[in-house]
Amino acid sequence: MSAQPETTPPEPLQSQVKNYTCPKCGGDMKFDAAKGMLSCPFCGHSMPTPETSEVVQEHDLLAALQDTSGKARGFGTTVRAFKCESCGATTNVEPNVTSTTCPFCGSNQVLEQQPDPNLIQPESVIPFGVDETRANRLFRDWLGQGLFHPNDLRKFGGGQKLSGMYLPFWTFDAHAESDWRAESGDYYYVNETVWVTRDGKRVQETQRVQKVRWYPTSGHRSDNHDDVLVYATQSIDVRILQKVYPFDTKKLAPYNPSFLSGWGAESYRIPLAEAWNLGQNIIQSEQYRRCGGDVPGDTHRNLRVNTRLSSLKYKHVLLPVWLASYRYNNKVYRFMINGQTGEVQGEKPISWIKVAIAVVIALIIVGLIIYLVSQAQSEEGGGWLIQQYAFAQALMAG
Repeated sequence: MSAQPETTPPEPLQSQVKNYTCPKCGGDMKFDAAKGMLSCPFCGHSMPTPETSEVVQEHDLLAALQDTSGKARGFGTTVRAFKCESCGATTNVEPNVTSTTCPFCGSNQVLEQQPDPNLIQPESVIPFGVDETRANRLFRDWLGQGLFHPNDLRKFGGGQKLSGMYLPFWTFDAHAESDWRAESGDYYYVNETVWVTRDGKRVQETQRVQKVRWYPTSGHRSDNHDDVLVYATQSIDVRILQKVYPFDTKKLAPYNPSFLSGWGAESYRIPLAEAWNLGQNIIQSEQYRRCGGDVPGDTHRNLRVNTRLSSLKYKHVLLPVWLASYRYNNKVYRFMINGQTGEVQGEKPISWIKVAIAVVIALIIVGLIIYLVSQAQSEEGGGWLIQQYAFAQALMAG
């Protein structure tokens, strides 16, 4: 009997306590997004994050899906995990944090649990580039934008506490070979006699009509897909998340636990295999679009694409966002800020009074246009009748 391949998952690496102590006053240092350095909140001393010899690496996807990749586990530092009983999110914070509210839904029903040591450790991270002061300013400016929102939204839509959070993502690389077949179409034109309505009467006119000449075509293309991004969170509205894209993954740094100092990080809830299904769909859709662009002719139909993927790689990455909810007229609205670029997206209340006023103004403008057009047509018609009467009078006098 042949030996079976080893499929036992690797032992998780043990988390180690990593405190970043201020050399000036002995306080615990935090990562400062504005400076891009570790900073002491007590005496203000700053210093660079610890250097690492690590580089951003990508790993064999097929081996990882078989759980034989030997990946490091956990976060590489001691964390406390809090699970929200309301939305299900698991937030990992520093050991000194003893209680927290859920940064995703604002619920206080948050219970501490043991961190899962078997989670794949992040491979790389984009550190925060937007600090809390700037994030608050961006949020206030965003509240004041838009025509159909309440005038007092910026004044009363506050009271929120922004949370800087690293969200989990997967990235995938793949080489794609695509064969496609389609029917290409070339436009040509012919003159045809058609029935049309003119001044309320059905008449025949000769018009130039577009036709399509169809013929079969096929082709092949090769593409490389780099850092196809798939979110690994289920705790937030992904429609808002995708609106704060893109993240510049070219600026990913090797994972260093010091980047999490003073910040929270969510554990991924979409595992690697499930995320790869989403990643494949993204790549397949993009290949279909690219192949459609290769089809010759003026138009095409019945496009069929067969794509084979190889050289599959993946990374588990953490990307920075500011998120919170705010209350206006006793209703909660959620928003998010890209912690790298400062892009703000979210929910806002609608002022239906403003909408109604805009509709009324639009109707008045449309009605005025119709009235002016009808008046112009009446004047043209009256002038024609006067001309015809004068012409008849001249004929009679002659």
